[in-house]
Amino acid sequence: MNVTQLTTLSSQLKPNLQRLLSNDELNFNLVLTHKGKHNQQAVTLYRFEPQQTMQLNSQHISFLLDDESGKLQGFVRLLPQYQSTQEQVTKDKALEITLKFLQEFAPDLLNNYKNNWIDTHDEVIMVDGGKVSLTGMKVKCRDLNTGLYFWTIIAPDGSVMVFERDVEWDFIRAGRQTQKWLHDSWLVKKL
Repeated sequence: MNVTQLTTLSSQLKPNLQRLLSNDELNFNLVLTHKGKHNQQAVTLYRFEPQQTMQLNSQHISFLLDDESGKLQGFVRLLPQYQSTQEQVTKDKALEITLKFLQEFAPDLLNNYKNNWIDTHDEVIMVDGGKVSLTGMKVKCRDLNTGLYFWTIIAPDGSVMVFERDVEWDFIRAGRQTQKWLHDSWLVKKL
């Protein structure tokens, strides 16, 4: 991520996105900018990868920003260093990290929420032609003001690997209704 790209992106979100990334990740390249809707809200997806061109299902960092407010709607860091291991943060630590993250990046979600559950969660990416499973501790919550869901996935090193918010769930259809901008299986059908 070059200085101009990061400055432009950081100016759209306060506080600064640099706090979410390690120094190595700041060198990733912007490979996709795509506008769309998250529920009915206009958003822009920014995707960064180590190489110059987009490779779906590979390691990446993505931000989903609300076009009107600059609010962080979603964030993902799917990186090979989070390969599945037995070592995970505890459920209590995952909740603590989540609450600290929300205080800085989504304080409105702390007004009236319920923590539904905390448990391990896997994501899969391709690394050197093979599938690699990444595991973190997922903290799933519901915003009681809106009825929408939000969650984080905390990596084994205690960093935030995934954050999604304002997700509508249809219990009759037993499925998510909100667009999945941070999920490559969904993006491949929409781009």
